[in-house]
Amino acid sequence: MSDADLPGEQPAELPAPEAGAERARLAALRALRVLDTAPEPALDVITRLAADRFDVEIALVSLVDADRQWFKSRHGLDTCETPRVDSFCAHAIAGAAKAGDGRKGDGVMVVGDAAADARFSDNPLVRGAPFIRFYAGAPLVTADGHAIGTLCVIGTRPRAGVSERERAALTLMARQVMDFIETAAQRQEQRISQLIAETTTDAFVCSDPHSRIIHWNRAAETMFGWRADEVLGKPMHMIIPDRHRHGHDTGMARLRDRGPTKLVGKTVEVPAMCRAGHEIPVELSLGMWPAPEEGEPQGFAAIIRDVSARKALEAERAGTEARLAQQIAAIEASQDGIAITDAEGRFIFMNQAHSAMFGHASPETLIGRHWTLLYDERNARLITEVAMPLLASSRRWRGEVQGRRADGSIVEQEVSLSLSADGGIVCVTRDIGERLAMERDKVRLHEQLMQAQRQEAVGQLAHGIAHDFNNLLAAIAGTADLLERIDAPQVGTHARRIQSATATATGLLDKLMLLGRRQRDPKPVDLGTILSSVRDLVATSMLDTRHRIYLNLPAAPLLTNADQTELMQVVLNLALNARDALPMGDVAELSLSLLDGDGHEPVGPVMVGSLPMGPAALIRVSDTGCGIAPDDLARVFEPYYTRKGEAGTGLGLAVVAGIVAESGGAIALRSRPGGGTFFELWWPLQPAARRMVSLAGGAGGDEDGLAGKTVLVVDDNPDVVDTLVAMLEAAGAEPGPCLDPADALAAVREDPQAWSLVITDYDMPGMTGETLARALRDIRADLPLLLLSALPRPRDGRDNDVFDAKLAKPVTLDTLVAAATAAMAAARTRSG
Repeated sequence: MSDADLPGEQPAELPAPEAGAERARLAALRALRVLDTAPEPALDVITRLAADRFDVEIALVSLVDADRQWFKSRHGLDTCETPRVDSFCAHAIAGAAKAGDGRKGDGVMVVGDAAADARFSDNPLVRGAPFIRFYAGAPLVTADGHAIGTLCVIGTRPRAGVSERERAALTLMARQVMDFIETAAQRQEQRISQLIAETTTDAFVCSDPHSRIIHWNRAAETMFGWRADEVLGKPMHMIIPDRHRHGHDTGMARLRDRGPTKLVGKTVEVPAMCRAGHEIPVELSLGMWPAPEEGEPQGFAAIIRDVSARKALEAERAGTEARLAQQIAAIEASQDGIAITDAEGRFIFMNQAHSAMFGHASPETLIGRHWTLLYDERNARLITEVAMPLLASSRRWRGEVQGRRADGSIVEQEVSLSLSADGGIVCVTRDIGERLAMERDKVRLHEQLMQAQRQEAVGQLAHGIAHDFNNLLAAIAGTADLLERIDAPQVGTHARRIQSATATATGLLDKLMLLGRRQRDPKPVDLGTILSSVRDLVATSMLDTRHRIYLNLPAAPLLTNADQTELMQVVLNLALNARDALPMGDVAELSLSLLDGDGHEPVGPVMVGSLPMGPAALIRVSDTGCGIAPDDLARVFEPYYTRKGEAGTGLGLAVVAGIVAESGGAIALRSRPGGGTFFELWWPLQPAARRMVSLAGGAGGDEDGLAGKTVLVVDDNPDVVDTLVAMLEAAGAEPGPCLDPADALAAVREDPQAWSLVITDYDMPGMTGETLARALRDIRADLPLLLLSALPRPRDGRDNDVFDAKLAKPVTLDTLVAAATAAMAAARTRSG
């Protein structure tokens, strides 16, 4: 027994371990992953043999942790751990560390009688269960020399000591325990490595020094397409492209010769070959098993990662960056202002158009500034109190506000706000100052047109009343004039009173006509501008967004001298009728061209006026809508005729007809049901020549007046016809009364030379006086024609070309005879 075995010869307290050495020891213990693991039967055999060999009650494999000792194997003891401060084994490993390598047999600690040992006499394990008296412990030392615990035997009776043979046996058993623990740890690490290799998505490939495959995990099978049994023992060339094989062989030879290499311990990107014959990009991390002594490496291990997806993502990111650059360029090129703020409302991006809109030279001057800088207090409050709550709830807001330029002036804006995911705001703004000014001009123009239409409506109403009332006055005045010629004083007096009242009534009719009359304001007008304004007005009134109205204008401006409001009213009425005729998804078109000659034929029959003789503008208004029935074509320009039911007044096209006719123009029309409608408006670019007929001078050289002349009287009012017949008979003529223009046309066609004069009304059902006159001229060119109209004034239009004289109702016998003789004189001059 050595001196160290004697009781009372050891220090009374456990020496404190050096901090660095203790950290290393604990690290070595935990690296073995043995603490708190399940019992091992092989270790239990060793502890049982140790207890039998030393004839003691208890044998333990004790592992000393930071604050406890834990028993990996125990024989004769129920508890699995005790505090380190009570541990005998802590003293044993401290002594082993102090003495050196415990594997040489000098690390066994022996306590013969713990009750008599100052270090342990007060130990609760001595004074209480398990009542330790004898202790012998051999340290468990790792390959790196760290004592992690002991194999100890414990008895409840004191002993004089242990022999050298017993010391050697206990040390040998301790080494067996340590070999088992380290081998188990290696097996565990191997299992973990194998599990990682089999479960990782990276290929794990190992080769021998001559580049023959010795390991091929499942991920390698998936990545390259070969099973493990197909590649084991075969060269690595099978996954190396041909062009890289020479470089691979050269590098492996250099590694075998222990030459310098750039691959081992590095991650590089190389191409690899798959079974299917295509290459994939991979990341390769190469490791080497060095030989234990000088010589070539034992083998190589490679972790291979398929980076095809990453490469695709990188390419996608590059494409995204390119697209983003294009989008940024487009944003910068946009005429709209675009800006982005952070969640606090400070600008983090702004394009040039946005800063320029507010009078700032560069977006950089506004980056980092709050958006309220660009608005006065009222508009900033409007955005904060109205827009922001709606933006927070629906994530979008759109409205109109007034911004403030750097010089303090106002910028009218249309603003669209969108809330981004991070709480910032994307703002798209457009300067609408010019648009608002145009809209105000359009509203003003529209109001003027509506006013003009109301005036025209009143005029049409007055025109109708005057026409009918003048017919009555014509009968009354003519009858009074005949009565005055009777040789009876009382009759003459009464007749003159009737004539006076008739004259007063005629004056009242003139005043009534003034209600619907507006003063014309002719001035140079660009027809293209008129059509553009009409297109805008009609387009904004289209309720169906699938409707389209197109505009086709000549390259050069086309000017005419006209009343702008009247011209706008004509084109607008035609365009609105085209709009109203459009079914779902159809289109209308406005076009303008110059006619300088006789090369163009009308698209259909001329329904209003007559074609201008000189240069004219041709305005076409067409649609692909429902069309007009043949029976309705002749009536579309009649007052109060409409196919729109309660939605129409029947005055629009009647007003158009009046304006066009009085301006010397014409309207041609073509339409068929389901095939759309085509209006052609011929507008003269030069004033129409007017041939006025003077009614002064009596019979104009015809001293016999109407005596013996045959006169055809055409009027749809029977009372007027009867009065005119009586007056003509009083003048010595032979009148032929006719209530229907068609009958009058038939009578002249039957015997053209039988008539000396035709007197006709203008507004008659079925045929106007102008139409009748032109038809009569085709039958007999020198036939004198007198227009006797119920209008307060004769029409001042192209009908002057067809009538030889005009006279307004009511008439007297003298004015009728004078007009008739003037018409016959004019006809003789015209034909001869």
